[in-house]
Amino acid sequence: MPSTLYKQSSNFTHSTGSFLKSAPVELTTVSGYNDFIERLNKKDGGQISTILSEDKSQGYVLQDGETIATIHGEAKDYLLSLGGVTDQ
Repeated sequence: MPSTLYKQSSNFTHSTGSFLKSAPVELTTVSGYNDFIERLNKKDGGQISTILSEDKSQGYVLQDGETIATIHGEAKDYLLSLGGVTDQ
């Protein structure tokens, strides 16, 4: 006997799916950051920038001024070390 786990109403707009596609990626490892940037550079698409917050608590990858990824953990520490910052 089949059982229904959930039922989607007929007026469902897929807004959740749209939100998830538009939510920034979270980058936490050096390899993840490097892979992400490499893929962006291969695409034909706009100006890419990596910035750190003023308090150096996290970083952001921007494409044409829009945040497309946040940077935390090991990846953030790696970027700080590239800039010669050792104290956080």
